[in-house]
Amino acid sequence: MSSVIDNLEKLNRKERFFLIGTALGNPNFRLDAKFRIELGNKFRLDVPENAFIAMDYHLNWIFAAAALTFGASVKDRIYDNRGQFIDGTQEDIDLLVAFTDKSNITHLIMLEAKGVTAFSNMQFKHKIARFMKIYGDDGRLWWPNIKPYFGLISRREPQRLQLDKCPSWLKVDGQIPWFEIPIPRNRLTVFGCDETGAPNAKRAFWTVKQEASLP
Repeated sequence: MSSVIDNLEKLNRKERFFLIGTALGNPNFRLDAKFRIELGNKFRLDVPENAFIAMDYHLNWIFAAAALTFGASVKDRIYDNRGQFIDGTQEDIDLLVAFTDKSNITHLIMLEAKGVTAFSNMQFKHKIARFMKIYGDDGRLWWPNIKPYFGLISRREPQRLQLDKCPSWLKVDGQIPWFEIPIPRNRLTVFGCDETGAPNAKRAFWTVKQEASLP
């Protein structure tokens, strides 16, 4: 295991990661073989079986792992933050896949997921800005040690997302790789409403409707 992946692992403090891993008997979050192949095909990589996997991984942690491995501290792991590389948010990436190849390049695949809701352009723009802060405007802040990748995973391929806001170094052949997530179509939604069933912020009543029948 390379030191950057070792730092990524040590920085992972998400209780959900350990809870799900324990509950499903997959504590190391090993990738499903079929998804691993699809991941490799989309990003043109040979993703190993033992790749490091994490969920809801903070963007601050990604930068910290890189800096701990390749950065120069002021003293005793104290780092200058004039560039605001570490911010005060808990903004994260939904799924992180990382591994180091034979050339000693660490590949960081970041997947942003949406289930039954659509991607927000405002959120997308902000996340892309954070990626450019973490990896540099040209994506080469940590090159040749780290190479970042970015993909979207959702039930439907996004139609209104302003993909031109994403820099070319986070695309493959000019496109952001997209993966389908198999969420059943018969999901129910609960929401507050008025006596007619129309959505209402006062929530004097509530109801449940299938997605297709929502107002």
